[in-house]
Amino acid sequence: MRRRGFVGILTVVACLVLSGCAQGWGFSPSNSNGKINLTYALWDPTEQIGYQKSIDEFEKLHPKIHVTIEQIPYNSYQPKLTAEFITHKGPDLFWVNTPFLGTWIKDKVMVNIAPKIKADHLNMSQYYPALVQLHQHDGKTYGLPKDWDTIALYYNKDYFAKHHVTIPKNLTWTPDGGGTFMQLLKDATIDTHGRNANSPQFDKNHIASYAFNSANDMQGSYLNFLAMNGSGVFPKAYDQKVSFDNTKGIQTFQYLTDLINKYHVAAPGAELGPNADDSTALQVFARGEMAMYMAGDWNTNSITQSTKFKLGVLPLPAGPSGRASVFNGLIDAINVHSAHPKEAWMLEKWLGSAPSQKILGEGGYIWPAIKSLDKYFLQAWKKKGLDLQPFLDEAQGKTVNWPVSPGMNEALTDMGQALGPIYLGSNSVPAAIRSAADAANHDLSTGAQ
Repeated sequence: MRRRGFVGILTVVACLVLSGCAQGWGFSPSNSNGKINLTYALWDPTEQIGYQKSIDEFEKLHPKIHVTIEQIPYNSYQPKLTAEFITHKGPDLFWVNTPFLGTWIKDKVMVNIAPKIKADHLNMSQYYPALVQLHQHDGKTYGLPKDWDTIALYYNKDYFAKHHVTIPKNLTWTPDGGGTFMQLLKDATIDTHGRNANSPQFDKNHIASYAFNSANDMQGSYLNFLAMNGSGVFPKAYDQKVSFDNTKGIQTFQYLTDLINKYHVAAPGAELGPNADDSTALQVFARGEMAMYMAGDWNTNSITQSTKFKLGVLPLPAGPSGRASVFNGLIDAINVHSAHPKEAWMLEKWLGSAPSQKILGEGGYIWPAIKSLDKYFLQAWKKKGLDLQPFLDEAQGKTVNWPVSPGMNEALTDMGQALGPIYLGSNSVPAAIRSAADAANHDLSTGAQ
């Protein structure tokens, strides 16, 4: 659950502060043997294993520095750290996900490392340019890129073989339901009598398995389709108004929800989560009740651990404006309240370096943000029998960055609540989009305060 929004951030923050919970980090200048102690916060337990391997090497190079990794569940991550920042505490170095990047820039909790990059002559051209740009604002830089992700289609090879489904060479879609992707979706949706959705006898009221998940999920689903139909969520970074409340946006959401409610080739919204939010889609896929699972590559470990069938990966279908994927990545940020900014910068440089990112790539933990090292992650998963090349192809093709602005995480939550009814078939698309846009615009114009 690497890229999710969550509800009630301000309430949780207030609770943490008032209850005295925000006392866990602190900064001790040294321990009993004279070492500097750094804390490093992240949320992914699988990636933590890889980062520990990297940090072990860092500590060998810097024997006077000890690093403790603090693993915080994602849904608690932003509110817990925000509460710590309010009390001038928090980890020395911490992961930053794009939905809360703009808010933390506004709150001035992250060190601007642009002068440090210049002083140490770091080569920023080694990273994907979009990742560097994503984490810059007003001439300031808030972290070195360390990974990236795109969106593609995991598919059940055994399912496709069993039902004799042939994958078109080029997947395409159009808002009116045309394109080879729709043909594939119909071929891969099977009723309880064994007939696919192309059959005149197909029984839409008794479906055994669906083709894929059309989810109420910005990064994992609809932002990709909006971009491929010439729209988007934001006109530009740090804007205060969304841009999907237009003709192309309405077309796109109508198409995505028609896949569920009109064509019956996508799993019902209620099967994807309480708000059609994709929180349970992996379970449906793992049970063999969904042929394809549209998701980000950070899900690879959980997917391979949850499924027993042979897996493959397909690129996203190309829309009217071509193929496009959401492109996102994480940085490590230095806490402005750290008692050890020099040592925190040393750790940041290490984690952003080629030796560290090679360790993470070779272990199959992340796609390295250093472009020349992507081959190691690709090779690691090929050895495990899974070819993730479509994710890399998309990263090197047309991409759209996650929208950044103060209040984005709150806007994401409110948009999801407003859009949920159209995935569940209980509201009109234009009305839901107006409601979602109004809610998002309020959050963005106020910074969700």
